[in-house]
Amino acid sequence: MQFFLRASLLVGGLCASTSVLAMDWVSLVWQNDLFTGTDGGGYTNGLFLSLYDISDQGDTEYRTPFLARPLAWMLDESPDSLFFSEHSLGQAMVTPSDISRTVPDPDDAPYAGLLLYRVSHAVVEENFADLVRTTIGIVGPSSGAEQMQKLVHKITGSEQPKGWDYQLNDEPVFQLERTAVWRMPLSTHLDTVLLAQAGLGNLESHVGGGAIVRAGRGLEASFATTALHYGRISSPAAIDGGWYLYGGFEASYVFNNILINGNTYRDSAQTDLRHDQLSLTAGFSYSWSDLSVTLSYKTGSSLDAGDKSRDSFGALSMAWRL
Repeated sequence: MQFFLRASLLVGGLCASTSVLAMDWVSLVWQNDLFTGTDGGGYTNGLFLSLYDISDQGDTEYRTPFLARPLAWMLDESPDSLFFSEHSLGQAMVTPSDISRTVPDPDDAPYAGLLLYRVSHAVVEENFADLVRTTIGIVGPSSGAEQMQKLVHKITGSEQPKGWDYQLNDEPVFQLERTAVWRMPLSTHLDTVLLAQAGLGNLESHVGGGAIVRAGRGLEASFATTALHYGRISSPAAIDGGWYLYGGFEASYVFNNILINGNTYRDSAQTDLRHDQLSLTAGFSYSWSDLSVTLSYKTGSSLDAGDKSRDSFGALSMAWRL
């Protein structure tokens, strides 16, 4: 009950900030392995509420978010630059492949929940976007992941997880990231988007890149949203009446991931991290003037070195103009 009270206050505060921060768009993303016919094993659920401020929309002057300013010096601007920012509140979780065990397999991924607040700032040029991001949060019981998974499984009639008593302990986490995106037009209705990203923090440190091929309409207007696609907790979107089908891959080297490695300074459940990661993704995004809907699927390498499970999940994303 305490978690739901805290979450309600956080969501209420984030929604109230639409007037304070003069946000232009809001989105809701739900990711779950139930969409892929699996239940437990690796990254299993994520729910994210995001607010976006775009410099060429609204009546208020665009301002770089406070938490993004320590990294904003890395971005080059021009008189023609478009800016946008993202404020996201979200919860994610990792579970072992067999959630029926009261005592989880020590060689499998541990039970781990994450409650996060993420701030991004992007500079968009013609066919190029550069983004910096700061994430802060907490892992452990205070994330509320146990209560959320049990609630979702009760609603869907799925098996109740029995090993949350062995989840990670509470620990504050942070991550700093930079993402660069290059668009390569192939025709009026076809393009390729290349991505590169690096991240540093006790939440996760990594370097990697990928490519996405898109086919549809209005591609030049929405390519920058692919900067929000990289990783497990993001989703791209078509905008302003555009639509597209997409498919791509990501390859990365992960140096540390607290959801697998376990707590940094305390003994906790943990397993060996698989450092080399490869994932495939596909989806469809359609937009009207004030609404965008995206359906996506992602599958890839197991986070744990024992390869107990494949990291697969589906996602539903909805965004609307305020």
